Amino acid sequence: MQNIIYRTNIQGNGFLKPRSQFVITLAASLLLSLLLRLPIGGEAFTGSPAGDSDSYLDLSRADTVRVSILGNENPGVLRINAVDDMIRFRTASGDSALLGPGDGFAFLYLQHGKVMFRKGDRVLESPTLSFSNSVGLTQVFVQGFGNRLYHGDFEILFDERQNRHLIINRVPLEDYVASVIGGEMNFRELEALKTQAVVSRTYALWSIHRSPYAQFDLSDDEQNQVYVGALPVRPDYAEAATATSGEILTWSNRLILAAFSSTCGGATSHNEDVWSGDPLPYLRSTGDGGACSVSPHYRWRLQVHESELSELISSRYGYRFSDMELDYDTAGRVRSVVFTNGTGRRLLFEGNEFRTILNRHSDTIRLRSTRFRIERDNGTITFTGNGLGHGVGLCQWGAKGFAEAGWSYRDILSFYFTGTKIVDLNTIESKQIALSG
Repeated sequence: MQNIIYRTNIQGNGFLKPRSQFVITLAASLLLSLLLRLPIGGEAFTGSPAGDSDSYLDLSRADTVRVSILGNENPGVLRINAVDDMIRFRTASGDSALLGPGDGFAFLYLQHGKVMFRKGDRVLESPTLSFSNSVGLTQVFVQGFGNRLYHGDFEILFDERQNRHLIINRVPLEDYVASVIGGEMNFRELEALKTQAVVSRTYALWSIHRSPYAQFDLSDDEQNQVYVGALPVRPDYAEAATATSGEILTWSNRLILAAFSSTCGGATSHNEDVWSGDPLPYLRSTGDGGACSVSPHYRWRLQVHESELSELISSRYGYRFSDMELDYDTAGRVRSVVFTNGTGRRLLFEGNEFRTILNRHSDTIRLRSTRFRIERDNGTITFTGNGLGHGVGLCQWGAKGFAEAGWSYRDILSFYFTGTKIVDLNTIESKQIALSG
């Protein structure tokens, strides 16, 4: 994964590059979608693919995903219930306990450096604790957060570096895909859900190979994809995953970076116009003919007091602006924002960086996308825009629109990912695949 770090310096052309107090990484940039999270609107974001172009993903290990769950909640106590099959708990020393359906609850207390299991009078303590449910569902309750149901096995361990416990769910890939369909897209159109299934499966495998984590592959939030456990109340999610089981997107026999966002607002953008990096042949700008116009985010308007924006820029960069200029890409997204103040020094932001900074550091300014125009009048800046998210790759609301018009998921994927091919990973004889980039 590549880091993009902006530092203060005066360029020969008079530009003042901002000194960000954070590093935009492929994973960290996904926090933006958390700030904008609405019922629909998952956003898989990344920069240009990094690493050796001959880097291969081992598909023989791709049938199971290790997901770090509940990291944002950082719970102190978990309440565990066996829904429909026996759960076996095991400590690092080999001590074990069983919990069956109808046995009530077991409580797991996450204390510094250890985990304590309690069920009635039965108490176990260990630096790590694993528990497994081979065929059934495990119910996990966290106070103030509620119940979730999970497939697969679990391990709880203490991470000294982060000074917190990691709760890792080992889940079959297709169960993971069914869950993230619901976490990222809650539409009813089956062809749209199938589209998300192929995209999420592809993105998951690409992200697993790029994962910087040792103990797990992916997190359960917007840093990767929103994973909320099993969703039996929506069997169509599992239906979409099953109908596309094993299918991934490739370009020139390589696994692609399957980027997606909520609403393109009428046109997607070239990847290099939104993020730094080389052009990717399958992430090309395309107009969707209004397919995503059904989205509540298709058109939006935001008014901001100029003094508020000025104070934000001044407090972070020590720069007072008097004017601002916007440069656009071919899809109508802001490629760059330049602030000027008549002194010959100009403050330059990339368009997506500008959106990230405003959304992350202002309590009231929320830019849904970079596809906007501005008007300045009597101390007020009016942003008039289209779409939600970065606008590269799949447009989720566009997929819904095309599905309503009778398009198949294969048609939709071909439209948004130029020149790609759908491949069943189970048919790849070598059990390995190169990653694009």
